Amino acid sequence: MNWQTELNNSFSWLITTLIWVSLAFTFFALLLRKTDFGEKFWLVTKPCIEQSNKFKTIGLILFLFLLILLEVRISVLNSFFYNGLYSALQDKKADAFWFFATINAMLVGFKIIHSIINYLIRQIFEIRWLEKFNDDMLSRWLDHKNYYRLKYEKDLPDNIDQRIEQDAREFITGTVDLVDGILGAIVSIIEFTIILWGLSGLLVLFDISIPKGVVFFIYTFIIIATALSVWIGYPLIKLNFNKEKLNGDYRYSLIRIRDNAESIAFYDGEQKERQYLNERFKAIIKNRWAIVRQMLGLDGFNTGVTQIAMILPLMLQAPRFFAGQATLGDMHQTVQAFNRLMRALSFFRLFYEQFTLYQARLNRLYGFIGKLNELDTHLIPNPIECSQLVALENFGLKDAKGNVLFEGINLELSAGDALLIQGASGTGKTTLLKAIAGIYPFETVGRSKRPCNGKILFLPQRPYMPQGSLREAICYPNIDPHHPELESYMLKCHLDKYIFALDQENDWQAILSPGELQRVAFIRIFLTKPDVVFLDETTSALDEPTEHSLYSKIRQALPGMIILSVGHRCTLQQFHTKHLVIGLDKSSRTI
Repeated sequence: MNWQTELNNSFSWLITTLIWVSLAFTFFALLLRKTDFGEKFWLVTKPCIEQSNKFKTIGLILFLFLLILLEVRISVLNSFFYNGLYSALQDKKADAFWFFATINAMLVGFKIIHSIINYLIRQIFEIRWLEKFNDDMLSRWLDHKNYYRLKYEKDLPDNIDQRIEQDAREFITGTVDLVDGILGAIVSIIEFTIILWGLSGLLVLFDISIPKGVVFFIYTFIIIATALSVWIGYPLIKLNFNKEKLNGDYRYSLIRIRDNAESIAFYDGEQKERQYLNERFKAIIKNRWAIVRQMLGLDGFNTGVTQIAMILPLMLQAPRFFAGQATLGDMHQTVQAFNRLMRALSFFRLFYEQFTLYQARLNRLYGFIGKLNELDTHLIPNPIECSQLVALENFGLKDAKGNVLFEGINLELSAGDALLIQGASGTGKTTLLKAIAGIYPFETVGRSKRPCNGKILFLPQRPYMPQGSLREAICYPNIDPHHPELESYMLKCHLDKYIFALDQENDWQAILSPGELQRVAFIRIFLTKPDVVFLDETTSALDEPTEHSLYSKIRQALPGMIILSVGHRCTLQQFHTKHLVIGLDKSSRTI
């Protein structure tokens, strides 16, 4: 083996190795799918693969493979050029020294270009993957109202926001790092083993002569070190999974305080909140100390192995150098080959901590996507028949366990009718309203009818205000934000003091009072002009005169609109033509 042969064979080596690597990658990917890890990985990545352009994806992956192989080849050539450089120094050949110095300088420039291109292609691959992955998860999460149905699941995935944003991003980067590391390690092992085999001679240990013994000794040393490292670091998988979960829980608790600051301040609940936060933070610290204890052993072991590796190749080759069987260049190339082989064989040992985090993120994404799959395959049959009326025939509801909550409700509402649903707290008034609106997450019985092609508006007790300007927030989700009557309706609903702030971006959900938020709900009624509107205690935060004013205005402006209201006040009865009372025993009667 010499530098000229290696340089001349580089192109054919790259093409041949790329073909073999591609075949081996495909073969092992198929084998991996039969493992638990492979099943989880396939479940998480399958939607993105199916949505991608197959030829572009394969082309990008092959290009990434080529860049990994090119990096290995550059390192191989570098070791041969340095051998020539140090041999020229030993022999005091100035021309040969400057020749190899020039070639090495050119190789450094080529390596810089390779590094830039490799970074760019990796980022293109990761960003495109992340775009598809994020789009798929958001679609799956929002489809069939899964974001809402998840609240009622027994095994609710924790910190869904973290899974969609952080876990997805770091899972993709970790996957690319893992493939890059494994592929680079395997090819490096083969190439530098061949180099080390050519540089090795007879190794004498305890009066035993071992041909090519340096190679065998190094392999034995690194394999034992890797196995011990994996054994020491195995508990980190569970600890790192808990780390992500506990940090997410703590973050969520902090966000809850921010979102409910006014209520906590009125309750003087600071000490109680501090207690809750301290409990969650103590769990984080306890888990972190467990990680520290585990990492003390792992880092100490890895550091020891790395330090030994710095001098071991010179000690093993020294007898051959002093006997004149190896040159100074051979010694330097031995150190380079050993260190590269050491790094390749130690890949899993050094990458093990990151791999535990990677596996924890894979498990979290698998749990989230698996739960979405479960929801998609078990859609609750709540058939709603299309009609010009809103009607219920022997209608009833079941809970999550299939138990009947109440049944036998019969009613019929035509254009202009208004139904007021009343009853004691906890009797299921809002639940019934959700079922009629079509968003109840469990099974219903009987028949339900409502307009399918008409405009339907559901307004909860605390209307939602998205991020953005006040204009966009009021007109959520599908109202024209530049509706010509927006300002006049703000005046009608007693929110004219905010007309000046329509184009200001702020956290309007927090700025507006509960009563002001409920007035926003009535603005939406005027702007939408729905055929059917569901009002779930939408005036509970309003004073009675304002309530009377707003109900009177919508009844006058939209006389053909069907209204279904839930409320406790008797003052609401004057605005409704029908009255449904649900008793504590789940019985119902229509007046």
